[in-house]
Amino acid sequence: MSNVESDNTGLTSEHDYAVIDLAERNGKRMLLIKNPWSQPGGWTFNVTTTDEAADTTNEEEPGSFRKMEAQRDARVGERCSEPGNFWMDINDVFQYFESLYLNWNPGLFSHREDIHFSWDLSNANGPWASFWSKPQFKIQSRAAGVAWLVLSRHFQSGAHAAKSVAKHLSAGHTDDSGFISLYLFDGRGDRVYLADECAIRAPYVDSPNLLLKVDLQKDIPYTLVVSEQDLPRSSHSFTLCAYSVQPMDLSRAQDKYRSHVVHDGAWTPASAGGNASSHAYCKNPQFSLTLSQSSDVSLLLELRSGDFPVHVKLLRADGRSARVTFRDVIGDSGEYRKGHALAEMSEVPNGQYIIVCSTFEQGQVGEFTLCIGTMADCVVERISTTPAGQFMHRLGVAFFKPGIDRLRASLRCSRLTRLSVVAQAQWAEGIGENGQPSSDVPLRLSLEHGQGSTCQTLASSGTDDFSNAHYGTHVSDVDIQPLMCSQRGVWIVLERGGLLDTYGPEGIDVEVHSDTRIETGTWHELP
Repeated sequence: MSNVESDNTGLTSEHDYAVIDLAERNGKRMLLIKNPWSQPGGWTFNVTTTDEAADTTNEEEPGSFRKMEAQRDARVGERCSEPGNFWMDINDVFQYFESLYLNWNPGLFSHREDIHFSWDLSNANGPWASFWSKPQFKIQSRAAGVAWLVLSRHFQSGAHAAKSVAKHLSAGHTDDSGFISLYLFDGRGDRVYLADECAIRAPYVDSPNLLLKVDLQKDIPYTLVVSEQDLPRSSHSFTLCAYSVQPMDLSRAQDKYRSHVVHDGAWTPASAGGNASSHAYCKNPQFSLTLSQSSDVSLLLELRSGDFPVHVKLLRADGRSARVTFRDVIGDSGEYRKGHALAEMSEVPNGQYIIVCSTFEQGQVGEFTLCIGTMADCVVERISTTPAGQFMHRLGVAFFKPGIDRLRASLRCSRLTRLSVVAQAQWAEGIGENGQPSSDVPLRLSLEHGQGSTCQTLASSGTDDFSNAHYGTHVSDVDIQPLMCSQRGVWIVLERGGLLDTYGPEGIDVEVHSDTRIETGTWHELP
């Protein structure tokens, strides 16, 4: 409320008033309001004129509303004539006041359950966090009926509150209030991870008190989740009260997974490999999971910074995952989801598996938390980004000139070596939409032994089909002997598909990962 509006109405901006009585006259609903400061004046609008204008059939003399006040004074004493007291139409109340809180009598309910709890938000994840770390409770009624849930946030002492508010504001927040809400999930009773299947959600309010009415079925467990937005990043105390005329039980919700292992990680410029279509998918952070016995498994991936889509996948173990086929996948989190992703799998056999945490686009960096839930004990370890003992050799950038669709470079080794080759179109920032390259070149990568009629293909990318050069392509785990290089030669071959000269002059980066040091030649054109 502006200063001019405050002067015109007689109301004080950002101030609390008390409602001490109600009245109805000629169809108008009025509230007797008190300014706790007990200052003279108050609401300056002429309620008598307003009343007469709204009811032209009123035959009573002007000032009839004052007569009504006098009649009500007989019942409520002299309150309306006290300093700071004034009558106000309910429509004006809705126009000039932001919120209205009603007192109620908890004694009307024969059953009440209370839980006091603290919630430390000092290390809470960002605004796209899942529900896993939020306070959760189980409520179950012994008979069908209504329950009223009251969530109250306790006020902090002066020194502690000032410290937490200062820290909160220094983090870039515009105020120190924050919002609280309640979510109800039916038929659960155990802890939930996502908000997707919420049955009822209370609005987020900046008040310290929140009321939610819920209909409970007999003997059906429900899960209550306390949520917040922009609360100061400190410890907060709450009370959750449940009122009902039916017997009920309120307790802390339990997780259906008996064991949890939590790891922190990050996508860096070197490890943000993008989705499974990208050749750099193998660079994403990976973890090994060892199950001693068959178990249900949950994988919860949650961003600590950033707001981009993420994904988590469980694969059969085979060293470090360089490529993914349908048969490798045990389960995943489905579509990429902003901020967090959840994969749940039932009865995963005992054995070793790989967890891959990925972003949708390459180069998206940020910190994350990975929580693994199982029914039995498990061992989770981080997998090194680069296999121990391997060498990385980068060739010169390959360019396809007009009319040329095949390039090759020689490869030499001094002893038996196992190697993998990766090729991807260079990123042309600022050229294409969303910073992507301006063209998607169909590309095939292969290793060949010999030339001409004696040429033998040792390995080819994918299923010998062309791949999108934007996402890259690769060949993996090929054994090369020195004799092969010296007799007929070993060649790295790049082939461009599609109509000639319809693609831009983007370069192709090629890397070789090998057990021993290798040498490569320059790129040569093939007819």
